[in-house]
Amino acid sequence: MNHLDYYLNLVKLQSVSLRDTVQETSTAVFNLISEKFDYRSHLTGLLLGNVQSGKTGQLLGVVSTLADNGFEIFILLTTDNVYLQKQTTERTAASLGTFNVYGESDDLPFLTNKLSKPIIVVLKKNTNVLRKWRNLLSSSDYCTGRPVVIIDDEADAASLNTLVNKERISTINKHLTAIKDLSTSSLYIEVTATPQAILLQSNVSGWKPSFIYYFKPGSDYIGGDFIYAQPKPYCITLTDEDELSAIKNEDGYIPEGLKTALLTYLIVCGHYRIQGTDTCNFLVHPSVRIADHLTFSTVLGEHLNEFLIAVTDDAESFIRPQLEFIWNDLKTTKPDIESFEDVFEAVVNLLENELVRVMMLNSTTDISVNYQTGYNIIVGGNSLGRGVTFPKLQTVYYCRKAKTPQADTFWQHARVFGYDRDRGLLRIFLPPSLYNLFSELNVSNKLLINQITADNITDIQLFYPKGISPTRKNVLDNKAVNLIMGGVNFFATMPRQDNVLNVDVLVEDYDEEIQYHTVTPTILADILQYVGDENCEDWNSEKYINTVNTLATKRPTTKFALIVRKGRDIGKGTGTLLSPTDRKIGDGLRDWVVLTLYRVNGSESKGWLGSPFYIPNIKLPTNVCIYDTIDI
Repeated sequence: MNHLDYYLNLVKLQSVSLRDTVQETSTAVFNLISEKFDYRSHLTGLLLGNVQSGKTGQLLGVVSTLADNGFEIFILLTTDNVYLQKQTTERTAASLGTFNVYGESDDLPFLTNKLSKPIIVVLKKNTNVLRKWRNLLSSSDYCTGRPVVIIDDEADAASLNTLVNKERISTINKHLTAIKDLSTSSLYIEVTATPQAILLQSNVSGWKPSFIYYFKPGSDYIGGDFIYAQPKPYCITLTDEDELSAIKNEDGYIPEGLKTALLTYLIVCGHYRIQGTDTCNFLVHPSVRIADHLTFSTVLGEHLNEFLIAVTDDAESFIRPQLEFIWNDLKTTKPDIESFEDVFEAVVNLLENELVRVMMLNSTTDISVNYQTGYNIIVGGNSLGRGVTFPKLQTVYYCRKAKTPQADTFWQHARVFGYDRDRGLLRIFLPPSLYNLFSELNVSNKLLINQITADNITDIQLFYPKGISPTRKNVLDNKAVNLIMGGVNFFATMPRQDNVLNVDVLVEDYDEEIQYHTVTPTILADILQYVGDENCEDWNSEKYINTVNTLATKRPTTKFALIVRKGRDIGKGTGTLLSPTDRKIGDGLRDWVVLTLYRVNGSESKGWLGSPFYIPNIKLPTNVCIYDTIDI
């Protein structure tokens, strides 16, 4: 039996449809590699999925397929997170029975291996770990004459050069390059659900992918389109904007949003208890500060005790009506929820037997903490992010928002996405500003995926509302990243002067006496192909055409305006284009794409070539920022 068949047989036990998608992904990625890999150089590609959509399962299928085709040395990288590295090593060993699987401390077994099976080593992206294993790989000679395959899970985290604008190389990035260079050829497969930093790498960085494969989640996947849809879906409960300050400023106080979230979780636990499900998790994400984690953990523990006293009190005046109110709400979306009396009794049993645990998950927590089984309330910050999987996660509470949020960081915290959630019992509690942020990120994510699935990987643009950064700035080369701000007028300073015949035909029906014309995006795109700048880096018509087409497809509420003015006697190099009147018209169309065309006389006395031509000015919707890269 070959490696892929062995792995697929295990996957089939979980789901036949999952087996089919793994096989499809493995075949497609291998075909892309076969087209581009020459066994003499280093090739980088990107495997893109959704948050918690099964990326690890897919990448293990790719590894198995590569092993079937002669590749023998694999390195699987995780983020510098002890929980995640441990989890990934155990899963890899359980899944790849035809491989020799090694963890970070398995240097002796690794060095005594005879390569009777393919080797895969699971490592954290940690300076000491990478340095140690670079030396072990070098001394083993396993990479001599063999291509090394590096699978970088969460490749946008830690791997990229954080010193790119200081003309230096960061330590992790340097170690990864050194491992690649152990062999004369390598495959570096970047895996992530948040590719913003990777896609904005410069073409000379060595980390920009030469191919991208996006695998769709399964039909039972719960993701952004369900949870962060507009209008607000039933699973979202909005809390006060700043419950964090409220809980910090008053000892023992539990804000209404957190209290409702806790009671909701208890009802779900009671239902699961009756059903025989022994796992249910509740994620509490107050902030990145450990002191806040401790405060929330203490308050939650205290109120579990108060609830126990209340539910065992004959009066039951405090808790029973609130639990019943929440049960009724859950019943509207989960009609077959167990009866309230039975659920209430199960909740009492859980509290009396102290089966609901409150635990912290952060840099101070012991690695042995177990949230894979049991009824767990998990409080934490960044450790609740990348790659860590929480089974049966049914309730989530947020109360944090950065002043300048980064799209990739916030999207990684959507740990509620996944497959084993019960849609009817799923509830997320968060302030309005955070819900709006997640909703905007979901739209931006769909715009990105649409470009990738259209095989448009050379001109990918990232769209975000103002105030949201796509990723951290220190991994982006300032010389290569191009930002187009919505609401700003962009005109060609060195305009093409060869377009009058083509553009005259396209605009002949648009009266210049009319303030502006509402047009289709196709009209704007047709015009844009003939106008622009002699230096395409200053005013790139192709990029604007892509922007217009993407906005039209994925933001269908976007409107498009054309302003045409003729007989203009503007001089070359005057530093301005729009008249005050036309600028005011464009500024008034805040949510529109506005293309203004001035037909300039082009006289030699004004510095031109002596023939009329059109100068363009474009303004994108005010609340949009567009990021892409330019060649350097």
